[in-house]
Amino acid sequence: MSKIQEALRRLQQTGENGPAAPVDGDDPMATTMSRIAKPVRRDSDDVLMSSVTTNPHTLLVDREALRNEGLLAPERDSALLAKQYQAIKRPLVRHAFGKRATKVEDGNLIMVTSALAGEGKTFTSINLALSMAQERDHSVVLVDADVAKPHVSNIFGVGEEPGLLDLLEDGSLAPQSLVMATDVERLYVLPAGAPRINATELLASNRMESVARSLANIADQPIVIFDSPPLLQTSEASVVATLAGQVLVVVRAGQTSQQAVLSALGMLGGERAVNLVLNQATESGNDYNYGHEYGYGYGHAAKPQQDDTARMKAAGADRPIADEFEGD
Repeated sequence: MSKIQEALRRLQQTGENGPAAPVDGDDPMATTMSRIAKPVRRDSDDVLMSSVTTNPHTLLVDREALRNEGLLAPERDSALLAKQYQAIKRPLVRHAFGKRATKVEDGNLIMVTSALAGEGKTFTSINLALSMAQERDHSVVLVDADVAKPHVSNIFGVGEEPGLLDLLEDGSLAPQSLVMATDVERLYVLPAGAPRINATELLASNRMESVARSLANIADQPIVIFDSPPLLQTSEASVVATLAGQVLVVVRAGQTSQQAVLSALGMLGGERAVNLVLNQATESGNDYNYGHEYGYGYGHAAKPQQDDTARMKAAGADRPIADEFEGD
C-alpha cells in the first residue's frame, strides 16, 4: 500500500452529517480575493529579471493586500503560515533537484490541483509560489493553467494579458516574452491568456510539452508551478498532469470525501510523485478565515485497486475528510 493511501486511511471522519463536496462552481477562496498586484511598464534599461523574461512589464505586488487575503507577504509574512508552507515545499524542492532525496524526473514541474472545485488549490498555488520564491537558489514561475477559470491571472491583475494559451497557439512566441516579472525577488507569473474554445486541444498539443520544457530551463534550477483545474471536473487537468513530475493535491477538510480523492488520484495514472495537502478553511461572515491545518503525505499515485477502494468505503470513504490529519 502506498504512503498516499496510508495517509488517506489515517484521516479521521468529521461525522455523518459533514458538508458535501460541490460538483461544480468556483473556488470561493479565489473568487472573493481582491487583486494583489498591478502591471507597470519598466524602463528599457532596467535589467530586472532580464535573464528570465523579455516582457517589458513588471507586476507590483501589494504586500498589504497579500496579508489581507491570508497570503504570504514577503518581508512581513505570518510566522505560522510561513512555517506551514516551509513544511510543504521542502520535500518538493528536495525531490525536484535531488537534494538529500531521490531526484524525481521533471520534478521541478509541479502541478497543484484538487479533486473538485472549492478546495483552495489557487490559494495554495499562490502561497506555495511565494514561499518557494524565498529559496535563494531557485526562481519560481507560477503558471495559470486553469484556463477556463483563470483565478491566478485575475488575482494578479493580468486577466487581460497574453499568456499560456497565446504561447500554445502561436509557435513563434518565446515563453520568455510573456512571462511577467514581479517585484517579489525570484517570482514570475505566466497568465492564462485569452480564452479559446480549443483550449483542451492546445494543452494536449506537442507545443504544450515544448513550452513546459522551456519554462523548466528558463533559469538556473527554476521551479514551475502549474495552477491546474480540478481533476474530476475538467479534461485539461489530466493533460497537465502528464507533464508534471510532482503533483500537489489539495483536499479541503470537512468537505472532500475520501472516495473523491481516490478517484482523483486514479486519474493521475502511473507511478507519479503525489503530495496531499489538507486545507482547513472556515467561513466567518463575508470573509474567509484560513485555518491552515496541513497534513502532508508523500508517495506515488497508482490507480486504486478494487480491494483498496472497498476498504476505504468500509472505513467511511464517502464521508468528508476530517479537520485533523497527522501526515508523514
